[in-house]
Amino acid sequence: MKKRFVVLIEDDFEIKGNGFGNVADLQYLPALALCNIAKKHAVKATFMVDVAHLLILKNYAEENRNIQLQKTILEETLLIIKEQGFDVQLHLHPQWLGASLTDGQFQVSSNWNIGTYTESEQRLLVTQSMKYLHGLIQPHFPNYRIIAFKAGAWGLQPSGSFLSACIQSGIRIILAVRDGMRAPDAGIDYTNLEEKHLPYHPQPSDITKVNDLPNELVVLPLQPFAPDPLSLFILATDTVRRKLCSVSDSVYYEANLNTRSTNNLSPLACKNKLRFSLRPYLTHLKIGNQPFSYLKRSFDHVIGRLRNYELKRIPVVIESHTKQLCGYYKHIDRFLGYIREKYHDEVEFSDLTSFLSEIEANPKLLRYKQNHN
Repeated sequence: MKKRFVVLIEDDFEIKGNGFGNVADLQYLPALALCNIAKKHAVKATFMVDVAHLLILKNYAEENRNIQLQKTILEETLLIIKEQGFDVQLHLHPQWLGASLTDGQFQVSSNWNIGTYTESEQRLLVTQSMKYLHGLIQPHFPNYRIIAFKAGAWGLQPSGSFLSACIQSGIRIILAVRDGMRAPDAGIDYTNLEEKHLPYHPQPSDITKVNDLPNELVVLPLQPFAPDPLSLFILATDTVRRKLCSVSDSVYYEANLNTRSTNNLSPLACKNKLRFSLRPYLTHLKIGNQPFSYLKRSFDHVIGRLRNYELKRIPVVIESHTKQLCGYYKHIDRFLGYIREKYHDEVEFSDLTSFLSEIEANPKLLRYKQNHN
């Protein structure tokens, strides 16, 4: 019998959004660690690959040995992930479009929201990315197909033309909306989601609205979480500890200190703005650079809230960032073990490809306005 909650760990498999970073330490090594931890606890996971970055690596590989090496490492890492039995799906940071390489450092665009690009740019990026990923993986895994997409920097507005591009490309699951998310500089506003917690069919022209009837797309909202004072204290204390104890990684990546000003792009600066509330910080379920006690409290809170819904099968998306995992492997190991032990009769883990098969077999799991879920 299926359990009440299906946990979907999705990893944003990428380097830094401003173009800084090296795939060796931000992707390859932490991906192997996450795979090992997940296998230890019999946990499935989906790696969402920023193929826009891969396309740029490909463009510069022939003229730069360092870029060639990073491209090779990233491609081989994806094949290792598949060989380990994990899902690989599509993630795109459009700021890589037209990126340039100067003194060994990438310069990316300040536009991180794919919804604001032209329809032709959107379709070309999706088409090229899917062709690249299919071409890399299908020779080794013939049944592999891309069915899920997560927007880089949560940017999916305006959503009409991009959702159309997804449908035409065979994408069926969309991630990266969360109740309360708002970043005006990036054109992102999810403060009025019609469905905040359950999967739904979106309106073709507005991803924040539930469609009247079923359609070809399914939106899986990230589960919002507003830390209570103790949880917020735990998170803030660990953040301070990390800043005091760690060495800035900028020394490894800055080939030219003059590039720093153009790479400190942050159109999402307002997304974590504190509110006047007993729970002033709104975020979502995630694993990365958070201590175990915080992870435990956040998951307990969300599961407790979702128990109030009558739906018998509820997906719970947990966002992961491999680039943040270093130094927190023991916390993640302990957290996944905690879920297995405490929620063994309620929770099972799945990946996005498997979950698509499940909802295709049981459309009643999805919400649209006329089904009264």
